[in-house]
Amino acid sequence: MELVINPPQQVFDQLIDLAAETNGWAHQAYDYRFYSTSYDGYWFVTVIDKEKEEFNNLVAGVSLARWDAKNDGPLYSIGLYYCKEEYRGKGYGKQVFDAIMDIVGDDTCALFSAVNMSKKYSEVFGFDNLSPYWIMEAKIDPSKFKIPKNLDSDVIVKDWKEVDEAQLEAYDLTICSRNRKKIMRNWFQQDEVYTRVAIDSNQKIVGYCTIRVVNLNRIRASPFYAENGEIAAKLLAETVKIIPNFEKFDQLKFYYPSVNKEMESLLPKFLPADGYTVKENNRVQFTKNFIKSRDEAVYSVSCTTHQYI
Repeated sequence: MELVINPPQQVFDQLIDLAAETNGWAHQAYDYRFYSTSYDGYWFVTVIDKEKEEFNNLVAGVSLARWDAKNDGPLYSIGLYYCKEEYRGKGYGKQVFDAIMDIVGDDTCALFSAVNMSKKYSEVFGFDNLSPYWIMEAKIDPSKFKIPKNLDSDVIVKDWKEVDEAQLEAYDLTICSRNRKKIMRNWFQQDEVYTRVAIDSNQKIVGYCTIRVVNLNRIRASPFYAENGEIAAKLLAETVKIIPNFEKFDQLKFYYPSVNKEMESLLPKFLPADGYTVKENNRVQFTKNFIKSRDEAVYSVSCTTHQYI
């Protein structure tokens, strides 16, 4: 067994494929390139079995990104922490996790913890600054999704490329206090990513929605922000319209803070009762300073791997 940092692409592909099949995690192969080029530091730490073929040699892995910001210290984030089932209980998962925490040192680090892991991350690993509420997973069936004829909203919806970049950056800062202009611009430009922006009668941005195609014939809203439920409904409808063969996907997922009660009335506008399910999924946790966000406007977080909102 060998500890390898930033191994070849096929190792990353093994992890996201296994995690999708066993845990339902949603990624694309190009995420490896995105993480390494969009953040200020990136480490994909793995243990590899050198005696196995290169397309089946992953033992355990974890992803770590560093996000710098002016007038603030670095923020690290952890995601894709995974150990193959046959290697669990042998210390390989702890080996990769210890390696990334050595890189983090005394700086602030964030992660999304699964429901059954939240207490352990808090008490054992020091991620004891917790969000007071859970992130909910809403999973919908695209084949049952119907856009209502009349959606009560006077906003207009545009492609993100048609919107003033500075204005979009300013709106994003009302949701996430750390500037992520470079990160989000790169995110919007990836393959099979669809983004629409809502603008009110005063030419002010009041929300935006990104839906991207991920592995296992799924799509995911990431992110989806809106000032109210009416705007969210219009944004969702207009974004869905531009996704080719939307109804052919197996599922569309949203991950939203439970404090956003508008989601409870949004989904029934588009779906019958048997067209979606909702459950507690994870929680945002930090090692040091808890970074607040405007969660009531969040209909789906941008990324549960290396973002916190």
